[in-house]
Amino acid sequence: MKEMSHDAQKFYNLRNFLLNVKNYNEAVEDFRWPRITKFNWALDYFDKIAEGNDKTALIFADVEGNEEYISFDEMRKRSNRVANFLNDLGLQKGDRVMLMMDTSVEIFELFLGIMKAGGAIIPASTLLSPTDVSDRIISGEVKFVVAHHPYVERVDQAGDTLNRLTGMICVKPEKQDCNCEKQDNMPCWVDYYDHLRYEDSFESNFITFSSDMMFLFFTSGTTSKPKLVMHSHHYPVGHLTTMYWLDLKPDDVHYNISSPGWAKFIWSSFFAPWNAGCTAFTLKYSQFNASQVLDAMEKHKITSLCAPLSVWKLFGQEDFSKYNFALKKMVSAGEPVNPEISKMAEKLTGIQLREGYGQTETTALIGTFPGQKTKPGSIGKVAPGYEVKILDAKLDEVEPGKDGQICVATYPVKPQGLLTAYEDSARNKDIFKGGWYLTGDTAYRDDEGNFHFVGRVDDVFKSLDYRISPFEVESEIIEHPAIMEVGVIPTKDEKERIVPKAFIVLNPEYNANRKMALEIFRFIRDNMAPYKRPRSLEFMDEFPKTISAKVMRKDLRAYDEELKKQGSKGAHEFYEQEFAKELNLRKRK
Repeated sequence: MKEMSHDAQKFYNLRNFLLNVKNYNEAVEDFRWPRITKFNWALDYFDKIAEGNDKTALIFADVEGNEEYISFDEMRKRSNRVANFLNDLGLQKGDRVMLMMDTSVEIFELFLGIMKAGGAIIPASTLLSPTDVSDRIISGEVKFVVAHHPYVERVDQAGDTLNRLTGMICVKPEKQDCNCEKQDNMPCWVDYYDHLRYEDSFESNFITFSSDMMFLFFTSGTTSKPKLVMHSHHYPVGHLTTMYWLDLKPDDVHYNISSPGWAKFIWSSFFAPWNAGCTAFTLKYSQFNASQVLDAMEKHKITSLCAPLSVWKLFGQEDFSKYNFALKKMVSAGEPVNPEISKMAEKLTGIQLREGYGQTETTALIGTFPGQKTKPGSIGKVAPGYEVKILDAKLDEVEPGKDGQICVATYPVKPQGLLTAYEDSARNKDIFKGGWYLTGDTAYRDDEGNFHFVGRVDDVFKSLDYRISPFEVESEIIEHPAIMEVGVIPTKDEKERIVPKAFIVLNPEYNANRKMALEIFRFIRDNMAPYKRPRSLEFMDEFPKTISAKVMRKDLRAYDEELKKQGSKGAHEFYEQEFAKELNLRKRK
């Protein structure tokens, strides 16, 4: 391996410490964020471990049977060509590049190439509408757009906004044209594969400071427009905590089930595996299919898996006994894991499902780390390098067992995995206060230091003066054997009072009808405290989801609000009061 710069060597030393640390206590006690001034992860770390390294860095596969194996050295060369290509197109240091792309080899080449060329990366969902594209170009001050061929038309429909761009790059299959018609003041689409004509060596003509922008993510809540989260070149240093939580080692083949438009893809498909020097695996599909994914995991000898709750629910419908997996470790993030799902996952695989917690704004903050035993209902303990407390509205720490907001200390040392800021000064005043970053998530801590997730501050709601955690209610309802998935939201009853409503997807062998609704209402009344019982439930064939199978709960709320506005009910919606006689209900006042 070639000699690293002084700052890159600090990163490399910390990486090696976490790869070889004996236990969690040692990791927490001895972890120190390094002072890094000049650092470009792609040039100063990746290229140094990649040059001459024939080990497989990336395995790409799709459900049609296509496969590609790319070594670290080959990925170094490919990304160098991309960097030279981008510089030739006019990319300047600090220019923002929006990627609207599917899972692919090209997106990994581009991540590295853009970093090397000095750009800042804005991943975007392939589900964006033309209006969304336009909004992001404007608010993100985007200079270049790179899109896979199927999404070019939606970018074109963004209209005059494209006049703001310096360049547009189309990633297309062979024999397909980018269909660019040159217009005044508007860049024309350029073929991405033009980069193959460039040299596979790259020399940077600028200094990358650790404070320069590296990744920017659009993230949105249920009540506001998308916010732009900014991460500097400290960000991959922060993802050493992600690498440690995943328990990745150089000999692993790691598969993260996520879409490239989201921060979790950057977390677990890009930085964490290559921080560890292991092989990343990625699978392309148009729609998630559990059996196809499991087939690929067996074929490619996946040793490490990161998958969200929604995927584990779908895995639960499959026969794991027919597979011969190489799996050694598995984690879940993105959605809190119900205890029932954790038990099911361990029963299917014989491996403990460890949970982790973080945000687009952070790296891995909390988790069940290597060697620790999962505690049912807990998301784990604090990651090395972070100080995390549960605080009340006055920023005072609450006693164990009491709810409060998850807050991360930014003083005296700001963790290097934490966002630089939002690109919104007013919003920054809300999240950075008194030496703390306020996550907006509610939890409590038990006497052993384990954190228990309650919900988003905005999602937790009051019902008849009781606090309701949707996650807590979902965890209790899903224990009914007929239920595969459940999502709980606040709704209004006939007297305009806020009450819980449960959306339910049944296991395939059960039918959505009045008899089943009565059975579930009986289960709810027998097993749940009265104040948090859903007063209505609605059966659905499936939930609205992202391409990576994560439930879009805000869409459920919007759907329910539209029903209320129309004064109607869902086709398979039932109210508890409809079963007053069978359930022996007293008339509600």
